[in-house]
Amino acid sequence: MRYNYAMENIGVYLMGGIILFIFVWLFLAACRWCTHDATIRDKSPLAVTIAVIFFFPYGLIAWLVFRPEINTKMNRQLERFR
Repeated sequence: MRYNYAMENIGVYLMGGIILFIFVWLFLAACRWCTHDATIRDKSPLAVTIAVIFFFPYGLIAWLVFRPEINTKMNRQLERFR
């Protein structure tokens, strides 16, 4: 009779799957947020998203540190509607 090692380590596999799911979810959420944030700040969403994808998590940290101020022209337009 052969011993099934996979059943013994089912908890390890389950935790690994959960951690992988959380990491992928955070990665996709960061990409979506950076795209939206770059659009608001009048920067290229494609360039920012590519930087975040290829240099994750350092690209995300760099975007948070060096991102420009929100466009004042857009702020003035938004003030008209308030």
